[in-house]
Amino acid sequence: MQAPRMRVAVWGNSRSGLNFARRLEWAGHTIERLEDPTQLDRFDTLILAVTARELEEAVRDVAKHVRPKQIVIHTSLLAGVEALDELEVRGCVTIAAAPLGDSYAVGALDEVAETVIGLLLSEIHQTSETVPEAQRAERAARLYYAEMLGALTAWASIKAKVIEDFGDSVFDLDAGDIIAAYPAAVELGMARNYRDVARMVGEQEKIEELELWALGKEAPWQNNS
Repeated sequence: MQAPRMRVAVWGNSRSGLNFARRLEWAGHTIERLEDPTQLDRFDTLILAVTARELEEAVRDVAKHVRPKQIVIHTSLLAGVEALDELEVRGCVTIAAAPLGDSYAVGALDEVAETVIGLLLSEIHQTSETVPEAQRAERAARLYYAEMLGALTAWASIKAKVIEDFGDSVFDLDAGDIIAAYPAAVELGMARNYRDVARMVGEQEKIEELELWALGKEAPWQNNS
């Protein structure tokens, strides 16, 4: 039996959030971009498609308009489910679900939330993984570095006419989270490579925020750590 179809609102523009929403739409759920939080009562689920540094403001934007038992999911690997505490105390079912390549890093506070995200991930053919809070930044730095390299490899393959396009490959390149994960890249000893790849990705993908950040970090007068 197919699980009930939901009306899902998307607040924000992060690639990881939009990609998650797109997959749910392919699974048969109705997806709508939320322009006005006062309209939240029309939806079963809310995806906060924002980076970790945008998450606190996004929670404030919607907090007065959520209702009990509404499902709220954020998709930044750098933040756990605790970032949604203000919504949880208002009765929402809160979930953190961030892409990890072939799985999702999941955080849930109770069995109801665990069941909900388990069903949703099964519908989009993904599995869940628990990532402890202390490991999130390191996992994020490694993942974002790999995704940036993947995007550059795909672009180079197109230029060399090895492939025609990306096909179904989607890279969750959110500049804000890539930048926020940089201190973990420094600790891992990969700071220079991380900056170099970020600059090239920013230039190729026309992500100005990322390109300018990387150029600033490369400047000799900057503290590059």
